[in-house]
Amino acid sequence: MHIAWFFYFIFIVLISDHVTAFSVVAYLPEWRYEGANFETICQHVSHLIFFSLEPSLDGSGGITGMNRFPGTHVLRAAKDAAKRHGCKLLICFGGNGRSSGFSATTRNSGSLKTFIGRVAELLKQYDLDGVDINWEYPGYSFGSGYGDAKLVDQDYNGLIELMIGLRELIGKEKVITMAYYPDSRQERILVAKQAPLYIDLFHMMTYDQGKGHHSPFELASKSIEQALNLGLPANKLTLGLPFYGRHSRTGDWTTYEDLIQKYSLNPDADTVKDATGVIYFNGIKSIRDKTQHAIDRHIGGVMIWEVGQDCRLEAVERSGRTHQVTCPHGPRSSLLVAMTEVISKSFPTQPGTMPGANSDSSSNGKSEL
Repeated sequence: MHIAWFFYFIFIVLISDHVTAFSVVAYLPEWRYEGANFETICQHVSHLIFFSLEPSLDGSGGITGMNRFPGTHVLRAAKDAAKRHGCKLLICFGGNGRSSGFSATTRNSGSLKTFIGRVAELLKQYDLDGVDINWEYPGYSFGSGYGDAKLVDQDYNGLIELMIGLRELIGKEKVITMAYYPDSRQERILVAKQAPLYIDLFHMMTYDQGKGHHSPFELASKSIEQALNLGLPANKLTLGLPFYGRHSRTGDWTTYEDLIQKYSLNPDADTVKDATGVIYFNGIKSIRDKTQHAIDRHIGGVMIWEVGQDCRLEAVERSGRTHQVTCPHGPRSSLLVAMTEVISKSFPTQPGTMPGANSDSSSNGKSEL
């Protein structure tokens, strides 16, 4: 048994074609498209994920939410910047409040085949580099938690069949990633079902934990250690970095962009007070520390939810509107810049403006998502 697992993990490393020396994966939801500076984003990230479409609720294998897909002018701007900087462009399916169609789609082989085919057609039609599956969560319901063991197993079997089908149809040339919540149960199931055989990167949603600070350093450290101990491959893990804060009393979220404009933030700060409580967020120092920790633990990279919440370094002209600069102190205010400065010290020789931009090289080593 131990020998079988040894060869399984050796195989995982050998097939990791899309794992860069250090990946920087960023989600961008549809409400950010118009104001996004794709030139800046693609300088700093290796994978940009458009968020998000959904499998249809009726179990027909259809795709819904196409009104959230980037318009022609947005996609052109993103592709031009991505080409210049070697950034991969992916489309996400699912997310919080957008995952209800997965169960019905994956429980019927005909529907699953239809859905996989339509995803593959979408990637081909728009010349995208891959797909991200953000099923929140198999066998789980917000409000009531996990279902019985049979339901959980059924949904995870469906997830794996989806991944197998996607890999077979789109081939090794395309990227497949997924997000998960680090509660230890999900990691165990993913390893037991050999999900790393089909998936290039696993994004840890290391934020939105309970009351108090929703994404402290301790959560990041614990989640990495937990994933490694439970058997997920280090070079396929990304650490989730929140570019937003949450209120201690209401739980409401506020973007870092809004915080840096409204408050005079010290780079070391992770909290600000308002009239009714405290807003907990990740500031410049926290983003640096977490990024360095990911490098030190030799995992695959970091993931950002979501990149449109950083302050804007340059004005953007799009659709007849000017989206103004929002970084009050230029690059010193930007979380993206802080993150890249840390990465550049450990990976100074990688091609592209941003370390990890060439995702053809191999490695040794998520309302929120």
